Amino acid sequence: MITVVVHEKGGQTQRFAFEGDHFSVGREDDNDLVLDRVNVSKHHLRFRRHEGKVECIDLESTNGTYINGRRVSAPRIVRRTDRVYVGDYILMLEGDEASINAAEPPRPPGESKSRRREAGGKTEVLPDFVELVDDQSGVFTSAQRVPAAGVESTYLDRIANQIVTSVLHSVPRLDPSKSSDIYDDDREQALTEIDAMIADLRDSHQLEPSVEIAPLKERIALELLEYGPLGEMMRDAEIREIQVVGAGPIHVIRETGPADRLDVRFTSERSLQLAIRRIARKRGILVEGAQVLEGIVEHGFYLYALLPPHAAKAPILSLRRIRTDANSLASLVQEQVLSADMRELLALLLKECRRVVVCASGGVNLDRFMRAVVNEIPEQLRVACISDTGRLSHGRRGWIQVRRLKDPSDTIDLSSVLGVLLRGGLDLLVSQQCGQQDAAAVIDAVAGASRGAVVSLWGINTAHALTRLAALGSTMAGGALQPLTISLAHAIDVVVRLNSGVNAEAMQVLEIIEPHVHADGTIEYRPLFAAGKAADGSTEFKATLSLPRFLRTLREQGVDVPPRLAKV
Repeated sequence: MITVVVHEKGGQTQRFAFEGDHFSVGREDDNDLVLDRVNVSKHHLRFRRHEGKVECIDLESTNGTYINGRRVSAPRIVRRTDRVYVGDYILMLEGDEASINAAEPPRPPGESKSRRREAGGKTEVLPDFVELVDDQSGVFTSAQRVPAAGVESTYLDRIANQIVTSVLHSVPRLDPSKSSDIYDDDREQALTEIDAMIADLRDSHQLEPSVEIAPLKERIALELLEYGPLGEMMRDAEIREIQVVGAGPIHVIRETGPADRLDVRFTSERSLQLAIRRIARKRGILVEGAQVLEGIVEHGFYLYALLPPHAAKAPILSLRRIRTDANSLASLVQEQVLSADMRELLALLLKECRRVVVCASGGVNLDRFMRAVVNEIPEQLRVACISDTGRLSHGRRGWIQVRRLKDPSDTIDLSSVLGVLLRGGLDLLVSQQCGQQDAAAVIDAVAGASRGAVVSLWGINTAHALTRLAALGSTMAGGALQPLTISLAHAIDVVVRLNSGVNAEAMQVLEIIEPHVHADGTIEYRPLFAAGKAADGSTEFKATLSLPRFLRTLREQGVDVPPRLAKV
């Protein structure tokens, strides 16, 4: 006798007898089991007895049928420990029939039998110690691949991933993209399901008695409910960098000593993505649909993450500990990113709503510098800040935060939003890592649609940055970009160039430059400040001979230049 057990999400558990050769499931009344939910197809799946086994066949359902997290595309054998996912339901088979028994337990020591595996058109004879996997169900037939204690095992990774997938389906609020908090009842249900699934796997001989259950359970629970192995590392004050690629070994760099490749990893790429989203969600930098995540997170780390699909395929995480939150340019002065005089000049230009471009080459934390710049802008100004997540200037009441990444709920495109904002009047339009979506509006702001503009973008030098901005905001090609680049050089007051420092500092303002257009159309880039090495090898920032002329022009335009700058 076989019984189909039905677990309804948020509802009750029911049992139905499977008496004949077939048992159909779907939304229509002619099924043996009727599941009346919109995510269940009219005729969704069928169980059938076949050659002494029970198979599951998906009937071309809209949302698909999944066994242990794997989609059913062909008839799949179902055993007692398997979970069949149908919409909001989990189906399981129970009973005393041999047809749903789990895979055979491992043979006693000494018993030998040659086994063959087809791979790449060749037949390979496998020795006894090599593990076989039942491709029909994904269930391991033996635990011979479990290595010595303390060594990571891909076999245990598969087991853990199966449990993580099942629990996430049963307790969807554990997914940080769906809920920001983990409630006590969700946590309790997750731990209960982990215990139950581990017990099932042990009873079905998929877990050998030699496997230590407590470490396995703890590892799964950490990935489902916390940050996996990252939590303990982030709390370690000696660790300043953590890098993770997919389910590969985790690399760390400590305050002292060389980089270290740890014998620790996530059980699957899915678990790493869960950790990335949970870390980002806790600090409010997770945006639906975003694949690039950046921002300050817990324990003084700055997070950079890539989520698939993308060219590098696997999820990638980098955590770098920073000295300060860089909530102002003054804090960056303490880190020798720029000098106090440079900060004074930039603060003056922001107060006067001038046009400032910040450019940086790869490897520099451009967003961190831009947050410090934004926090120097006087709060009483009318400001709109554009960033991928819409979090730039968070906490500034009355300022407008504009999200560049499109949300499914958006009914107006970004260009229309920015057009209305510019027509309504702004003191400053700020664009963090300017993109094609907002480049045209930024160029309009630079040209006078708002009193001023602050824009950051990637560029190896000032000339490259201005040409890139012109290219982003124009459909013109080739030499036609030159007139627009010249116009931008006319309008922009200064360009701040960031790169790694002269003494290998992580970030430094190498130059503050005034673009100047001559009568013949050539552009001269006049440095106002420059970073260099002092005689003793330390970093120093020097004003150039162009600074007094630049300040004199500001005075002629009615700007009150601070006495500190006048003495430089």
